[in-house]
Amino acid sequence: MKPKRNSKATSPDEAGEGALRLAPATKRDLDVWRAMREDLYSGVDAAFNEFEMALILDSSDRACLLVRAPNDEAVGFIEVTLRNVVDGCLGGPVGYIEGIYLVPSWRGLGLGPGMIEAVSEWFRVQGCRDMATDAEMDNPEAQQFWSDLGFEETWRIVQYRKSLGRGETAEATPRPKRASPRPAKAKKTSKRAPKKARRRR
Repeated sequence: MKPKRNSKATSPDEAGEGALRLAPATKRDLDVWRAMREDLYSGVDAAFNEFEMALILDSSDRACLLVRAPNDEAVGFIEVTLRNVVDGCLGGPVGYIEGIYLVPSWRGLGLGPGMIEAVSEWFRVQGCRDMATDAEMDNPEAQQFWSDLGFEETWRIVQYRKSLGRGETAEATPRPKRASPRPAKAKKTSKRAPKKARRRR
């Protein structure tokens, strides 16, 4: 049974005064994180979703940074990794934005730049000098979203993979086509997340 979408999240007017902040997700945040994640990554199998959330929580080079309102309610998230190699970046670690999400009632408020600046500082603390992300070639909305936030296009490629068939683990955890971060300013009427982000581990 799928968890209910976080449609009843506190509105900006109800959250009180103060700035949004980023805080790492913990096990006590699993329910709200899962609901937002299923809304963003709508094409990802539930079992893989659980597997990856656990992987993120146990990893030293991955994190989910929850976007918390002044009343401490989680109203979004930014999932990040630290990568050694990223096209267009010189050396690692490189801070990589895997997914970005805001609940519908918090979109369209111009919060994108603040979220990116906050995650930029988190990357700097980890020793990164560059940050990066991706968008599908057939998704101009996502491309424009990242361009508006100061990212520059570096490369266009078609990626491939081939399983080496190493036992049951490889078969049990396939790499699905990832639903890409839904921009904070995405239209509420859209049924499709702005980009399908790729899982390049």
